[in-house]
Amino acid sequence: MDKYQLQRKWIKIKDSLFNKKNRELLVFFVFFCISSVFWLLQTLNESFDTEIAVPMRLTNVPSDVVITTDLPEELKVTVHDKGTVLMRYLYAQKFNPILVNYDEYSSGGVGERVSVDALDVRRVLQSSFMPSTKIVSVKPDTLEFFYNRGEHKRLPVRVAGVIETIPQYYLRDVSCIPDSVDVYAPPYILDTMTAVYSQTLYITDLADKCEERKPLKVQKGVKYEPDNVRILMDVDVYTEKTVEVPIVGVNFPASKDLRTFPSKVSVTFRVGSSRYKSITADDFVLAVTYEELLKNKYSKYKLHLWKTPPGVTSVRIHPAEVDYLIEQTMEE
Repeated sequence: MDKYQLQRKWIKIKDSLFNKKNRELLVFFVFFCISSVFWLLQTLNESFDTEIAVPMRLTNVPSDVVITTDLPEELKVTVHDKGTVLMRYLYAQKFNPILVNYDEYSSGGVGERVSVDALDVRRVLQSSFMPSTKIVSVKPDTLEFFYNRGEHKRLPVRVAGVIETIPQYYLRDVSCIPDSVDVYAPPYILDTMTAVYSQTLYITDLADKCEERKPLKVQKGVKYEPDNVRILMDVDVYTEKTVEVPIVGVNFPASKDLRTFPSKVSVTFRVGSSRYKSITADDFVLAVTYEELLKNKYSKYKLHLWKTPPGVTSVRIHPAEVDYLIEQTMEE
């Protein structure tokens, strides 16, 4: 593009920009910007409340001390001042951490809860702000830390929550890795603990193996190593199976014998597919006692299982009632 074409293009742009309609829009935009600047300056000259995050640190902790619950990493400080000052706090000023000296608060005991004087913290905070700034509130309002001198014990991990499968499936196994953790806490807390729980787990419509990583449930004064676990969930599909189980008599005198019609009945049940082959008729016991038959007022006897293997559900007996006969086998 030569010089002549550039000049023509510039003239065209200038004419378009400064025509009557666009000139009015440009004037409006300039006045809008000026008024916005005046409004901002006036607003910043007024006083407001805002929340500032100030870091916090616990210092001079001895090497033989375990902090089981630390101070908060930062304080949420609500301050009141002019907008110009607050803008400086929010975007220009970097706050140094509020330092809490362990030696000033520990009593040298085996382990305990230590409260930090909130007034001391406010005095240190005030020095971080300009004299015109007023501290309205500090969160959290209770400052404390817990420690012990290495006293701990190993406790098993338990899964807290709800795990549900889709229909026709069941939860075969739930396990944690690791299955136990080291727990550090003051003795008066440690002595009451028998297990550690994960944070609440809620899973529905589970149809396959699943893994979740969960932190352990937070408890004041308690530290876990490690502080999170892998939760492994294994599911299996239900399948139905039928076996023929014989009916046996129990506590019959030597001279008497039990005969039932039929002598075997069908037992149908639901079991996980992984255990389908391992469950047999020998895992069930259908027994009838001599005492029960003496008390029975009916010609038929209603069967019930004495023993069922673990992991089977929805057990059904067919037929549910049988005819029976107490047979004399020899003279008493």
